[in-house]
Amino acid sequence: MTLRQLSVFIPNKPGQLANFFELLMDNKVYIRSMTVAETEDYGLLLLIVNQTEKCVNILEENKILYSITNVIAVELSNNITELYKISKTLGANNINIEYLYFLVLDDHRNGVVLRLDDNEKGLDILKKNNYQMID
Repeated sequence: MTLRQLSVFIPNKPGQLANFFELLMDNKVYIRSMTVAETEDYGLLLLIVNQTEKCVNILEENKILYSITNVIAVELSNNITELYKISKTLGANNINIEYLYFLVLDDHRNGVVLRLDDNEKGLDILKKNNYQMID
């Protein structure tokens, strides 16, 4: 199963990130995972949220530029070697990891969000190799 990731563009100016977080909090949209990159003019937030459709409506109502990308998420043990094994498994099957970032599930479980050059094939390979997918 793929997850819907929101790529949100906000002005790269002081206070704009806090304003965005406040908008989500006021609407009870909770971030499950996030990474932030910056360009000269914009911050790029890659988000997995608990209510994607509601968040999209909020973004549109507030004229915030966004796009949606399908990604996958895999549960990790607390050992970094599992991330190595995932990347090794995908690479051996000619699947490229375009980017990744971490996901905290609870106090004892973590995961990784992956954007692959072929999500469906990568998902199938990971499932066949007994990785626990996150939906």
